[in-house]
Order: sequence, then C-alpha cells, then structure tokens
Amino acid sequence: MKKIRVGLIGTGGVMGYNHLPGYRVCDNCEITAICDINPETLRTVGEKLNVPEKNRFLKYEDLMDSGLVDIVDIATPDNVHCEIAEAAVRRGIPFSTEKPMGMNYKEVKSVCDHAAEKNLPGMVCFTWHYRPYIRKMHDLMKNGLVGQVYHVYIRCIKDSGLWEGRRLEWRFDEKQSASGVMGDLSSHMFDIARFLGQEFEAVSADAGIFVKERRELNSEKMVPVTTWDWCNVLAKMRGGANATFQISRTTKYISDWIQVEVYGDKGRLYYEWLGGQQKLEIQDEKGKIERIIPDAAYDAVQSRAFLNISQGIRDEMDATLENALKCQAVLDAAYRSVKEGRWVTIAEIEKEAE
Repeated sequence: MKKIRVGLIGTGGVMGYNHLPGYRVCDNCEITAICDINPETLRTVGEKLNVPEKNRFLKYEDLMDSGLVDIVDIATPDNVHCEIAEAAVRRGIPFSTEKPMGMNYKEVKSVCDHAAEKNLPGMVCFTWHYRPYIRKMHDLMKNGLVGQVYHVYIRCIKDSGLWEGRRLEWRFDEKQSASGVMGDLSSHMFDIARFLGQEFEAVSADAGIFVKERRELNSEKMVPVTTWDWCNVLAKMRGGANATFQISRTTKYISDWIQVEVYGDKGRLYYEWLGGQQKLEIQDEKGKIERIIPDAAYDAVQSRAFLNISQGIRDEMDATLENALKCQAVLDAAYRSVKEGRWVTIAEIEKEAE
C-alpha cells in the first residue's frame, strides 16, 4: 500500500510533542519533507526525522511545490495559519492546521469557503476531540444523560506564563497571536463546550496581562507583552444554558488543571485533568456518583484522524473546518467584548463577514 506523504510546516514544540507521536504510530504515512523559518531548527529536526537535506525547506511554498508531499500539517504562529492553508487550497493539497485557525473570523471563513468550493479536505487541531474521556462525555451528552442543560463550567489554568526566564516568544506578541491566552487556551475550551452540544449565542469577557514585560528572544532587552495572560468569559448558549470559562497561564503552583462540569435537570457530568491524572464522574438525579473509565472504543489519534480525513474518511467526532470557523466566531466575539466592554453576539461577528 502506498504511504501518504506528509509535509510538516513549523517544526517547533507543538509539532514535536503533539503531532509527530501520532504519525509515528500510523503505518500508512511517512514524513517526506519539512519546513521551518529557523535554519538550525530545520537542521536539527531533519536529522532527528531522517529527512534528507534536499527535502528541508525554509519557505512553505517550496515545500508545497516540491512534489514530495500529499498533505501538509501546519504548526506555525497563529498569524500565518490561514496564509499557509490558503496556499495549500490553491494547490489542492489537504491540510491540517493548529488552533486557532486564524487571527479573525473573516480570514478563517475565506479559507473554509475556498476549501469547500474545491471539496478539499481540511482539519483543525482541536486536540480534545481525540482524548477518550472527552469523547466519552460527548456520547453521554448526546444520549441526554444530564437532560436539559442549565450550567456549563469550564476551567483551564496553567503556570506556563510564569516559567522562569520565559522570553517574548510569538504567543506574547499580538501581531502573531491576536488574543494571547484566549486563542491559545480558550479556543480549546470553547470547542469542548461545542463538542458537548452547546452552541454559543453571546459572550461577555474580561482579560488582562500580569507579566507585562519579557526579554526578547535574542537579546536581554525587556519589551512589552501585548497579549493577555488570563481571561474570564460568560456565555449565553442557544439552548438556554449559561456557561462560565476561567482561563489563565499565570496560576502559580498549578502547572496544568482542566475541569469541565455540566449540570442539567437529570444529572451532572464532571471531568478533571490534573497533572496528567484524569477522572470522569456521573451524578444521577438521586445524587449517586459513578466513576467512568472510557473503554478502548474511545481511543483516538489526532494525526491518524487527519490522515483519514485527507482520504475522505470521516468520524462524527472529527475536528473539522466547520469547528474551526464556529470557534473563531466565539473568539472574535470574546475579543471584541474585552475591547468594548459589552455583550457581543455570535450573529454580529458572522454577519460582518457576509
């Protein structure tokens, strides 16, 4: 069987720890070309992956035009996701891109529309679609376990913004990452809410910066941080539920804590990730609590999903371009809410892009 030839665009940390492990367990693909704007990173990763020097590129256009790849996986700073995805669409190359898909709803919609016109497969890396506990929650919600949803509480807090010596990488620069932690972390949490069947109607948000200066990447000069460290978002959902999101990367002593809690008229669902340990609980109408461990049917691999999508094989739980567009509308609404101090509807964002 001919293997799918994968081109990697952006070979930094996210590609290394979140994408590559998945490709390594898939026997129907091979990494045939890589691209990165940093020559040293390109060399190091190329040697690690045994990619020949002639198959390493500094420009993504050269990789796409090389004839070496069937699909491309994009893990670059946010500001060039859509630019690179659009280039893939023009060439008829299926693509996967890191979240958030773009800097704003308008540019994401443009790429999604063009991909749809060409019937070109695409995917966004909403990682939680491929984690067993959240996939199990998806099915429990779909089957009406909690009944009419009243409340959704989601928290994602980390200490990553407080790592000693962390410099002004692209995540802290609004020109490369428009909303900072909102796009970095809230996008996942907004998507989880949607994955559990809750569509957004309007949001009200607040956000701020605690670590206001960082050293430049290549010097000791201190420069201003221009993206948010934290955000709190209230949401009105279309089904009548309300949702609350607490997001921060400046929570000292807590390295990685995620909670998803759903209350309905028939029960409660609670998921927690804390330092790599997970638990999922169901509480019924009588108050009885049952601990759930997903069976093997819920195991999934994000990179394998992309390989399947590129071949026209889809799963109802896949993170599609539609998911990317819907989430981007929520991000834009939350961003505007912080800037203008008011509730912003999703319809307002969508209408402006018509």
